[in-house]
Amino acid sequence: MFKNSTPKDKSKNLTNLPIETVIAEGITIQGDILGEGAIRIDGKVEGNVQLSKGVILGEKAEIIGSVKSSEVIVFGKLNGNLECKDLYIKSTGKIDGNILVNAFAVDMGGKYNGNLKMTQNEINLNEKLEIKRTAEA
Repeated sequence: MFKNSTPKDKSKNLTNLPIETVIAEGITIQGDILGEGAIRIDGKVEGNVQLSKGVILGEKAEIIGSVKSSEVIVFGKLNGNLECKDLYIKSTGKIDGNILVNAFAVDMGGKYNGNLKMTQNEINLNEKLEIKRTAEA
């Protein structure tokens, strides 16, 4: 008779994706990370992160650099700019940098400091990654 019309949390889609790479707590990566899969970061990355499918920053995660992906979930800290299609800042998440996004959600307690620009344009990371690879070759 009555249907539950509560919107579903789309961030669960990324948490159900097969994570191809995990950077564990206590690990520090210095350099850029580029790829087509999804990654979960629980350690520290000093460099830019570009993955086409998604990025999950765990509660202890810290990235010093920019992040580009189709979907990003932030439980930890990002010190840098962010460009994505869907962004979820969880209650423990903090972003210090500019954000370019199609859609976003911030849980109570989540923080961001910087400019937020929302766009209807599809952010096509596969094209950007391919352009970058050809330029480097």
